[in-house]
Amino acid sequence: GAEMRNMLGELGEALQKDERLQHQINRFARRTMVGVSTRYGDQIVRLVSETVKRWDARTITDRVEGAVGRDLQFIRINGTLVGGLVGMGLHGLAGVI
Repeated sequence: GAEMRNMLGELGEALQKDERLQHQINRFARRTMVGVSTRYGDQIVRLVSETVKRWDARTITDRVEGAVGRDLQFIRINGTLVGGLVGMGLHGLAGVI
């Protein structure tokens, strides 16, 4: 227990300080993911597609809001404002024409 915590703490400190180690781990992770996606890409796409197809609207909404979080509210507000401005502009143009 305690020994494992110490080892993980030391690893975390080394990762924060050692840019070479960070680069090596990033390179390993990228290569691993390329290999996994090349070998199992079709199966991963099928699994994700089948899973999402089974979700209802509430589940999809919850997942998107959970992943996007506060940004989603910003996007909604921004979309409303931009849509309103475009609508007013088009209405103004229609009045001129």
